[in-house]
Order: sequence, then structure tokens, then C-alpha cells
Amino acid sequence: MYSFPLEPDETIIKKCLASYSCEGDVLNGALYLTDHRLVFVGYSLSIANKYMDEVLLTHIKTLGTEKTFFVIPNVLKVVTIKDKVIKFVVKGRNQWLAAINNQIDMVN
Repeated sequence: MYSFPLEPDETIIKKCLASYSCEGDVLNGALYLTDHRLVFVGYSLSIANKYMDEVLLTHIKTLGTEKTFFVIPNVLKVVTIKDKVIKFVVKGRNQWLAAINNQIDMVN
């Protein structure tokens, strides 16, 4: 159901169900970490309206954490080199943070 095209030399490192928030849009779907990028795939209103957003790992300016309702530690905050702010609610936030940072180190 949640799928996206992979580049020929690209491998999925990690994936999970996630919520996505950016510029007023909030969607449920799946978050993928590949060896080149972070990809969110979700659906808006119905399964016919697929939504995809991606950030190349080399385009991540800052990566941080936040809490839902100031209590639940489950938000990843990504700021791109163009200052686009994307928030993902994920299970295992700290493991995601470590995995993304590890891939960023490998790419740079």
C-alpha cells in the first residue's frame, strides 16, 4: 500500500508507520529511511490520493526531537537546507534519530 520508486542503487534501511506534519498538512502513512533519502508516503482523504515527500540526506540541515503534547517523546523534526520544517511522529524516535544520523555520516 505504501510504496515508492527506489533508485537502482538504493536500499531501504528502516521503515515504520508514521504521521507527517508540514506547512499545515497532517497525514498518516509510512516513513522510510534509505541509504540516500528520507521518504514519507501517505494518502490524503482516500487511497486514490497518494502523497509523497522526500528529503535527500545531504539536504538535511538539522535533525532534532520534540514531544507530542510536551510529554510523549515521539517526534522527529527535520529542517532542510531550504528551511522547510517537517515533523514525523514515529515509534522508536531515538532509534530513528540514530539511524538517520548514521546514514548522514555515511553519505557525507
